[in-house]
This record gives sequence, structure tokens and C-alpha cells, in this order.
Amino acid sequence: MKTSFSLLFPFSFSCFLLFFLAGSALAETSRWAGASTIAFNGTSTLHDWGGKVDARPFVTNVTTDAEGRPTKVEATVTVEVAKMDTAEAKRDENMRKAMKAAEHPLITGVIDTPFTAIRQGEAAPAVLPLKLTLLGKPQTVTGKISQWKQEKDKASFDLDFDLSLKKSGITVPSVLLFIRVGDTIRVHATVSLKRHHS
Repeated sequence: MKTSFSLLFPFSFSCFLLFFLAGSALAETSRWAGASTIAFNGTSTLHDWGGKVDARPFVTNVTTDAEGRPTKVEATVTVEVAKMDTAEAKRDENMRKAMKAAEHPLITGVIDTPFTAIRQGEAAPAVLPLKLTLLGKPQTVTGKISQWKQEKDKASFDLDFDLSLKKSGITVPSVLLFIRVGDTIRVHATVSLKRHHS
């Protein structure tokens, strides 16, 4: 008995649609509330210096496959330049001028990367690529992850990377003609994440 194409097509399409929807339902994106305190340290010809700032609360989205394995991580972390604190008012004022805080009040770090770039096999996450924007200029940095801990719905880790003032477009004028700030700023962030349950 011959079956016409007009009868097969709706059946085949329905099977494909059900298969696609079933596969989509198995994939999941979980939301994790994030918090981070960031320390930054530099050098000068006179003495070393440093400061800290809390990032705005942020959300991290983690996409998993049908087996529950993470496949992608997405987050945007924002820091207010005006809240960066070096515990010295005059230095804070000069820092904000050098970073043109009035024109560029925010520093953003965008994470949008496959999980395989962060974690290999069963080993703890080791690196975290992110796109950093300072003074309106994007740059790509790769932070090193340490102190990774995860227990059920909570995770925490430290993140370290170096920044170049010159590459970031930040010009710091010398003080008294001979005190100069070093080009490299070391950034250390402590990050904590907590899973949302809908």
C-alpha cells in the first residue's frame, strides 16, 4: 500500500518537533547570585599602594547539557570608579581624575565563555577569560582561579590578574617630577556565588 507524502509530512514534522522540544527541556540554565570584593595594588618610586572596592551585586547564568554538565557561563560584573578606596583622600581624588570617572563612571567585566575554557575534566576551574572595559576601552584578560570551593548551592573562589595602565588608557601624572606610578596593577577578587531556586 502506498502512503502519500501529504500524510507522511505532518507525522514526520510532529516527531521532529517533539524530539526538539524534549531536547530543549533537558538543557537548563541556572541563576547564581554573585558578590565580589576586589583589591588592587600598585607600585611607585616612593612606596607601594593599594585599595579595594565592592562590585555591584550580579547574576551568573550557568547553562548545563542534558546530563547536567555545565557548558557555558555568562555574567556581567560592574564596579563604580567613585567607590574605589585607597584610604587616602588625595590619592583617591587623583586616581578618579586619571580614570576620568566623570566620563566613565563604571568598569565592567563581561564573562561569556564555554565551561571547557574554565574547567578541564574533573579538575577544579583554573582560569576565567573576561572582557574588561575601562575608560570605554575593551580589553581581554584571563584571570587565574584559586581557592575554588563548592558545596551544594554555594561556590566561592579567588581570581587574580594583572592590568597595564598604559594599555587601559590611564595616564597618571608624576608627583614632584620624580615620583612615578608603576604600569602594572595587580587585581585580586574574592567571589561568592549562591544558586537561585525558582
